[in-house]
Amino acid sequence: MKAVLVLVLTVAAALALSACGGNEGNATATGPVTMDQRVVTKEDAPDFDADPVEKPQTVSGPDEFISRLGERFINPTPKEVSDFKSSGFVRARHVTLFMPATPGGPHTRTAPHIFSLSMQFDSDQGANDALAFFKADSVRPCPETCAEQAEEFDVEGIPGAYGTHRFATAESIQQTGDTQATPFDNFSIGFADGVFAYRIILSGDPGKVTEGQVEEIAKSLYGRVHGQPPA
Repeated sequence: MKAVLVLVLTVAAALALSACGGNEGNATATGPVTMDQRVVTKEDAPDFDADPVEKPQTVSGPDEFISRLGERFINPTPKEVSDFKSSGFVRARHVTLFMPATPGGPHTRTAPHIFSLSMQFDSDQGANDALAFFKADSVRPCPETCAEQAEEFDVEGIPGAYGTHRFATAESIQQTGDTQATPFDNFSIGFADGVFAYRIILSGDPGKVTEGQVEEIAKSLYGRVHGQPPA
């Protein structure tokens, strides 16, 4: 009888810890997750630090989103902008991280960067529509002549996710005469989960960032936020 009582008390304590969010931040956590926790952190990208230049941004309502974060998209169509305004958008969080040359080192413009966006809607449909827009916009040509190219890649382990590699090479820059461009690699992954849509972009000089890196970062974020209710 005593052994049974000890077992019951142990199970009860474990359930109480779970209900209080005892594993908050891990893939097995339960309970509300804030917008701050729905963007990439050092937990997902240990080699990266918060960007001291591009500060985190939180916006509410579609008009504020367009005015403050709209420039981060390539070339939205007028219809897409109109649809977004009626999509049930609630709020968004955007953060930028950079990878110093040495741990704790200074920020540099040419360092690899992560741009992480989380958007909340009032319905799953709104989040899925945003994901479709992310994907379509990620492969669009520049609105003006430029040396950028785009190609899609498969993302394993995140249901419904897309992957896009945008890049410019020395050859494409020379061919297009895009005097403002420099060679780069840019890997983006987007996914939707419930009423949330997520986009992660990893950008850097050619060869300094990889598809595998952005996949690991995205999978870590997905593991933390999947199925978790909004706070």
